[in-house]
Amino acid sequence: MHEQNHPTLGFNLSPSKKRSSPWLYRSLALTTIITIFGNIPLQSQLLVTKNTSIQTIEIASNLGNFPETEASSLPSVIKPIDNSNQITESDNTLFGSHELSLPKRAIETYVGHVDNDTSGKWTTYHVKSYDNLTNIFYKLGHQSMLKVLQQNAKIKKELASLKSGSIVRASSVNGELSELVFTNNNRDSYVITRNDNKYSGKWKSKVFEVRQSRASFTIKNGLFFDARKAGIANNIIKQIVKVFDWDIDFSHDVRVGDEVTAVFEEIYHDGDKVGNQYLLAAEFVNKGREFKAIRYTYKDGKSDYFTPQGREMKKAFIRTPIAHARVSSHFNPGRFHPVLHRIKAHKGTDFAARTGTPIMATGNGIIKSIGRKGGFGRAIVIQHREGYTTLYAHMSRFNNKLKAGSKVYQGDIIGYVGQSGLASGPHLHYEFKLAGKAIDPMKAPLPNSMSLSSRELRDFRNKAVNLVLQLNVLHRFVKAKIEINSAIGG
Repeated sequence: MHEQNHPTLGFNLSPSKKRSSPWLYRSLALTTIITIFGNIPLQSQLLVTKNTSIQTIEIASNLGNFPETEASSLPSVIKPIDNSNQITESDNTLFGSHELSLPKRAIETYVGHVDNDTSGKWTTYHVKSYDNLTNIFYKLGHQSMLKVLQQNAKIKKELASLKSGSIVRASSVNGELSELVFTNNNRDSYVITRNDNKYSGKWKSKVFEVRQSRASFTIKNGLFFDARKAGIANNIIKQIVKVFDWDIDFSHDVRVGDEVTAVFEEIYHDGDKVGNQYLLAAEFVNKGREFKAIRYTYKDGKSDYFTPQGREMKKAFIRTPIAHARVSSHFNPGRFHPVLHRIKAHKGTDFAARTGTPIMATGNGIIKSIGRKGGFGRAIVIQHREGYTTLYAHMSRFNNKLKAGSKVYQGDIIGYVGQSGLASGPHLHYEFKLAGKAIDPMKAPLPNSMSLSSRELRDFRNKAVNLVLQLNVLHRFVKAKIEINSAIGG
């Protein structure tokens, strides 16, 4: 047998007289095939023209003097055959080629990729009663930007509306102010943005999101400590204390083992929790006694807390209409009148105070009359529920927002101390009546609470049903010693 040199592959395929290992030929053939086929992209389109010379592969079964058992396992010999001009453009379909849609720009790799983060980093500040704009911007880290923003007259005007309790957020990119947003009521927000190094602002709604959250816990170390551990902020706990303060002495009555549940509102902006708002419902189990409170908002926007049955949580009346006032004359049916100089029943209580001292409504009610009333001078009469009325006399002036028919709430300022009418000096004459009969406001047993009107009660029950159900579910969890903390969108 003569040697056969392959003109293209460049190696001798003829067996030598000395028997060689069959694995050598297998390796050489396999390497050849991989070399040829490995350089052809599997998903590329073959562009063929009439002048393109394409070589096909012919498999030869002539393997010379290799043994039959070895020949059957070896790959065939490859020969190039010139088939020029035998394939036309229309024959591209024979290859099943498909044109790929390539990306408009090169695909980037993470190697050496520069991370240019253009998203802002937010800073939050809650305005305090003693704050001014300079201090607010200092806390936000952008004190130098205040004068820049105030060059815009509209922005300067809106910034002046910031008040205690407002939430202010500033977004910084590379240390520069890119956006500033604030809200005074968690509903409407003023948004200041930068475009081409110029700042502009406008009012928007739904920038801040109110979410409803709930939590329950058992007191183990202290009310405020365990509340914070359960995810309840201090201002929410303060609301709980204020609501139940009529029934629980928080200085002496709170015990280890007492159970607290609460449903409240949290404020979010751009995915971040930025504050808390109102306590919506709460239950306090103190020494085995259960107290529940539900927040209800009247049609005029005023809110208060009621039992699930619709009675106020607070006492119906407070004893004194002036804070820290001194009683100068008590209720006395046989009193000698200092101005008339005769015996005239004193059907009320006098509180000595300086002219201009604020006077509070002692309970919720409707103003029955407001104006001059004989010897009482400037006086207001308030009609309360369940037959109660109160009178406030000798005022220097009234709250100018009030008129006959106005609704007032316990603690509202209705006027100011004076000495109008038959008065020997500045003081407030206060009368407390039940069914038209004057009684001593300092000694009379005061009703624990007042109920809602029939119309308000129906509205209350419709709005409170969901909160009552949540309290009931939380009650079962806390009884099972399972502490809950969760939030949902509002």
